[in-house]
Amino acid sequence: MPPLESEDAAATPLRVHLTGFGPFRHHAVNASWEAVRPLDGTALTALTPADGAKPPGLPTARPVELSCSLIPVKYASALSLVPALHARPQYDLVIHCGVSGGNRIHLERRARKFGYEQLDVDGQLAPAASDTRRGFPQPEWESCPEELVTNIDTARLCRVAQRRGIEHVAPSDDAGLYLCEFTYYTSLASARTQEPQSPTPVLFVHVPPADQPYSIEQLTAALRVIIWAATHPGDPGEEE
Repeated sequence: MPPLESEDAAATPLRVHLTGFGPFRHHAVNASWEAVRPLDGTALTALTPADGAKPPGLPTARPVELSCSLIPVKYASALSLVPALHARPQYDLVIHCGVSGGNRIHLERRARKFGYEQLDVDGQLAPAASDTRRGFPQPEWESCPEELVTNIDTARLCRVAQRRGIEHVAPSDDAGLYLCEFTYYTSLASARTQEPQSPTPVLFVHVPPADQPYSIEQLTAALRVIIWAATHPGDPGEEE
């Protein structure tokens, strides 16, 4: 992950945009959006699991301004909304959040170009290539490889989260080949296409359904920790 800090910009807030998904299948209320949306318009000033308050004794760090948006569980929506987040250098980090089964928060490392064979909420499939594989056959994605990997150290973020009391968190290499992974690939590819020399860092976070085991409030607090750790590598509070 390229450094986000610089001496000249020490007082300038970092800008992080988060997305969550709308309802689909049995998720009438999508935990990803419920966890993300309280962060819209807020700011972080220190690595804390709940309120962003700066613990005594830590040096001043670059603050983080947060904004959020919802993505419908539709291939067409991902293809129209996500590239716009990378259309100009407006964000220092983009984090997409989705809901998955199980009881862990998963930090996803990779996204695949093809293999999207499931219907979205409109009953539509992902675009098909000439060999019938579904995913990203359009000319604008032709130069993108079969899989893309985030340049964020997901294992490190998990360690930081665990030190801050978030026990059920782990890195993952399988984002599910549905709208979550499709969105992740779209974002990683868009970042790479827009800024080949220094693409905007992108991360995907899978959260479990509400209260399995974390409440929505706890998931939101976990996202704050992950955001801070991703934007402030080597923060003095990280090793506490």
